[in-house]
Amino acid sequence: MGKNKEATKGRDWMGRFLPPPATGILPESLSGLGDDSRTLTQGALFILRCGSTYEESHLREAVQKGAALLLVPEIHLPSVSRKLGEWGAPIPVCSVPDIQEATGIIASAWWDFPSRNLLIVGVTGTNGKTTSSFLTREILETAGKRTGLIGTVWFDLGEGLVEAPQTTPGALFLQESFARARDNGLAAISMEVSSHALDQERVAGTFFSAVHFTNLTRDHLDYHKTFEDYFLAKSRLVLWTNPDGSRPPAVVNGDDPYGKRLLVTLRESGRKCLSYGHDPAFDIHPGKVRISLDGIEGEVMVPGGRMQIASPLPGDFNLQNIMGSIGCALLSGIPSGEIERGIRSLSGVPGRFERVNPGGPFAVIVDYAHTDDALRNILTALRPLTPGRIITVFGCGGDRDRGKRPRMGRVAGELSDLVILTSDNPRTEAPGAIMDEVVTGIRESGKEFLREEDRKTAIEKAIALARSGDAVLIAGKGHEPYQILGKTKTSFDDRLVAREILGSQSGGHRS
Repeated sequence: MGKNKEATKGRDWMGRFLPPPATGILPESLSGLGDDSRTLTQGALFILRCGSTYEESHLREAVQKGAALLLVPEIHLPSVSRKLGEWGAPIPVCSVPDIQEATGIIASAWWDFPSRNLLIVGVTGTNGKTTSSFLTREILETAGKRTGLIGTVWFDLGEGLVEAPQTTPGALFLQESFARARDNGLAAISMEVSSHALDQERVAGTFFSAVHFTNLTRDHLDYHKTFEDYFLAKSRLVLWTNPDGSRPPAVVNGDDPYGKRLLVTLRESGRKCLSYGHDPAFDIHPGKVRISLDGIEGEVMVPGGRMQIASPLPGDFNLQNIMGSIGCALLSGIPSGEIERGIRSLSGVPGRFERVNPGGPFAVIVDYAHTDDALRNILTALRPLTPGRIITVFGCGGDRDRGKRPRMGRVAGELSDLVILTSDNPRTEAPGAIMDEVVTGIRESGKEFLREEDRKTAIEKAIALARSGDAVLIAGKGHEPYQILGKTKTSFDDRLVAREILGSQSGGHRS
């Protein structure tokens, strides 16, 4: 893991950051810590992260690997102690009521609270997290702060861009990442914080400098079960309390109904916050702004003044992302001029409203939109910018929230001139069955549509049908360079596929 190495921790450290052992006595020292028995090192603390049950094989493997100390949930203390007795393994055991929260706090302490020495800006919401985090990072970099990135597309901890393993990593990896960023000389990190991460306490132990809420629309209900649970998970970041008791200021999208709800709570609690949106009553709102396929130009009103913005990012939803990032920058003490320069310098975000054929007779755009709201946002943005037809290629992921499938179909049908329904990471579900559920929504719109299970063929058909002035939107995968069929991940990048098709079909399009 880069140049950052785990230092040995002695009993003094254990006495400060671990509960007294329920059985046995603390070891002289710890060589490391881990929650994966497969990679545990001898002499380390093993954290048994689990829910109401645990895998006995994981505990046994940790013992066999030479764990020096165990940290387990209180509910499993009797069972773990009994197993250790049966195995003749006199390993000391500490227990905590909330193992997930404790993991983040202990990891933060292990790495000497690295986020306390960094300016950490966290953004959450259904849509806009990636673009907002890129914008905030660009602004901070422009202002002279070396800034890392943790999110859906890339990780950058001062060692160069690497493909993101997941939007928000696990608690141990996250705190070590902060430590690497600190040791690599970074001053700040702009990061996405997913609802899963908040629910699973992956960011516990983190000191946030500012937090940002973009919006809330239907997604991940396969995990959260109810929309209210989903909202409560997201709101945890906005209402965050740092380990030292301080509360980071919040930036909230007031155009969003759940953002309005959060603003009421924030103001009642006396927490510092900035609102943004189209209403002039919000702290940050647009003045005269022009939006085209080439981007956004105009002025944004901010507390005490105004900013002139120019960005190649098109669409009203990107105007919202820009306003939210302005708020984060203002709360981070960045001067207006540096904010304006940072916004100008971000040329684009991978797989977000990304045009793959600049200057072509018709636009071919790849976007990550995989919810009905995200699809509505980009199609609504495209309509006034497209003199011809909008042809939308999209599908819905398998083994995910089924409720959004007809909703996405309805939006695509209502806002497109032609829909080509296809596959998008069907995983273990039958592609045809997924498409059947989407079709019910498309039919409600009464709009023309085609079905093509093979995604490459669907893109080929869309491009072949496009005329001068049209726009082809390929939605759902964005930056993802793969397609998941069953449990197999194969290479597939919408952007590369579209460029290849455009190259092979050049000269054959109608005007």
